[in-house]
Amino acid sequence: MDPDLRQIMLAYYNERAPEYEEAYTLGTGTASITDPSVFTAEIVSLAGVVGGFGNGHLIDLACGTGYWLPHYVRNCSRVTLFDQSERMLEECERKVRVLGHADRCVVIRGDAFDYDFAPVAYDCALIGFLLSHLSEPQEAELFQKVRRMLRPSGRFLILDSAWTELRATFNRKVGRQTRQLNDGTQFEIYKRYLDREDIARWTEEYHVTIRVEHFGEALVAVSGRFGT
Repeated sequence: MDPDLRQIMLAYYNERAPEYEEAYTLGTGTASITDPSVFTAEIVSLAGVVGGFGNGHLIDLACGTGYWLPHYVRNCSRVTLFDQSERMLEECERKVRVLGHADRCVVIRGDAFDYDFAPVAYDCALIGFLLSHLSEPQEAELFQKVRRMLRPSGRFLILDSAWTELRATFNRKVGRQTRQLNDGTQFEIYKRYLDREDIARWTEEYHVTIRVEHFGEALVAVSGRFGT
């Protein structure tokens, strides 16, 4: 992905921060499948998956507003919430305070590709709706970063956007798409939806053992761990 497009995407998520969770709560705002109930129903399924994930020190990569925090925080002794968007993290910090978890949460702003993560520092990693904004080379780089930051027994959970026949009626599998905020402001972002073949190749390419926890019309959840 070219640097200009990355900056556009950062600007998009900064501006979208106050309304970001509407994608989860209302099923809107994603310029995709027009039936919001597809998203809201599947979010319930993903929440169940996230609720069964996590232990020890969890890192939430691309945490955004911290939407998933209430679902996994009870499983963890420490949580690192990491995102590049300043305004997303403002929303996230507010959520941490409201939920009363400031004693076990740290919020860090940074670019996942530039940040110097401590090696073998985390017991698990949640990667939410990040991979589908990355090119394949960037995906490979991110997997390597996650491998290095996790402890040998560490697990990861990937939540993202699924490529299905229903999705194909609204979007292309890979490419730029226009996203519109509630006030009408438009941004052009990069999106690469994940199908079952994309997920299956992770096993060989990244030496991981995976389990598809959910694969719906709109969303996917995949858990796994790295091999030795």
